[in-house]
This record gives sequence, structure tokens and C-alpha cells, in this order.
Amino acid sequence: MTVEIPIHELKQVAAEAARLGGEVTQSYFGRLSEFRHKKDAGLVTEADTSAEEKIISLIKETYPRHSILAEETGIKETESNYTWVIDPLDGTTNFTHQIPIFCTSVALQKNKEIIVAAVFDPLRDHMYTASKGEGAFLNGKPIKVSQEKQVKECLFATGFAYQTGEHLGQQLSYLKSFIESSHGIRRSGSAVWDFCQVACGHFDGFFESKLQPWDVAAGILLVQEAGGTITNYKNKPTTIHEQEIAASNGFIHEEMLKLLRTT
Repeated sequence: MTVEIPIHELKQVAAEAARLGGEVTQSYFGRLSEFRHKKDAGLVTEADTSAEEKIISLIKETYPRHSILAEETGIKETESNYTWVIDPLDGTTNFTHQIPIFCTSVALQKNKEIIVAAVFDPLRDHMYTASKGEGAFLNGKPIKVSQEKQVKECLFATGFAYQTGEHLGQQLSYLKSFIESSHGIRRSGSAVWDFCQVACGHFDGFFESKLQPWDVAAGILLVQEAGGTITNYKNKPTTIHEQEIAASNGFIHEEMLKLLRTT
């Protein structure tokens, strides 16, 4: 039988794990000795693997029976209904080029529902946290999505998967559509950082396809708890396994999805 754990305790562990991972990656920033390419999945560095090891070690010391789903080591399932979803370094390509936009992301699912999220941006000392039904926070202060109600006044973010051909053509058509219809669009290179900016109200919306569970788990809860809306491109409820994900402040969600469906 799974023991019920207070959500504030789980959130604290998530934040500790995210901070620990971020401190490890920061220690490697500008000092990498090597990196390698993953097939159709970008780059992986010693910072990724070292940070992930530290995060998993902390979680396993605290909750040895919980399952783990991590970017570099994959799934380690147990009989627990708790699963930690970990991205030790979201924005690895930025990291290897010394572009200062990358984060460590830790989320927790209970019975496949995201209940806790923590994202740490180590270079800015920004800790984003959320727990189900209790709001979203940046360094302990509440954050909220923007209140903009018209796409033409909005700023969006997106990202590109490591595919070319037809998929790239579709992404470029989305770019054209959003550039023509809004204040513009940005591409940071870190999906979870983009989710955090939507949660803070800096971006009004974010969309991307071909993301992995560890790319989106924490971001989904942060946006929802900040008052935003998350669906797939067809306006259906999303999961961490969704191939097309759209996040917004809620007010412009329908109009945003219309642009994604008509391009």
C-alpha cells in the first residue's frame, strides 16, 4: 500500500532536487570537456548525466520506492503510484554554446496526474514551484499568467524538434502565421523555460511539438497553477506524452489554436 505523503513535503523535495541539479550544471557552464549527439534528440553532456545522477540519488534516498522517469537514464518503475519526471538540463544546446538559458526540471506524478513541479534557473537563481491546487511561485512569490485578450497584442514562444523535411515545413508555416498575427514570436531553446515565462505573464502563449515527458511535466503544472490553459492543438486535454502542446494565458487560447489548425 502506498503511503500518502503531504504535498508540501513533496514540493520541498522537488525544489531541493531541482536546485541540486542546477548547481551541478552551473558548475560545468563554460567548462565542458566533451559532449555527444543523441540520435534525433540533440546533445548530451557530462553536465546532463552528472546532474541527473545527483537528482535521482537525492530522490531515492528520500523515497526509495518511488518510480523515476529521467531523460538520460529512462524509466525505473516500481509498484508505487508516484513517478518523478526529471530533466537535468533543459536547453543543452544553449548550454554547450554558453548561451545562458537553461534549467533543471523536476516534476512528480501521482496516478499519472502531475501534482508537484520545480524548475530551477541557476544563472538567475530563479526557482519556479507549483503544487496541485495551491498556485505557482517564483522564489516564493505568486506568479500569474498575462491578462491580454487579443492575439494581435501578444508575444509567443515556440521551439523546433530535431527533425527536418515535412515537419520543419509545418513549423515554418506556424512561424509565418504567428509573426503576421501578433507582436512576434521567440525561440529560447528551452521548453521548460518558455513554460515558466508563460506562467509569469512574460509570454502570452507557447506551442511546440515532438516534446518528451521530461520537457513538459513541470511546465504544464506551472502554467495551470498560474491560471493558464494547456491543451493539444485540437483543444483536447493534454498529458506529458502529448505530441503537440499549446500553453496560453487562457484568454487567447481559442484564437491561438485557430492559427495552429489553419496553417
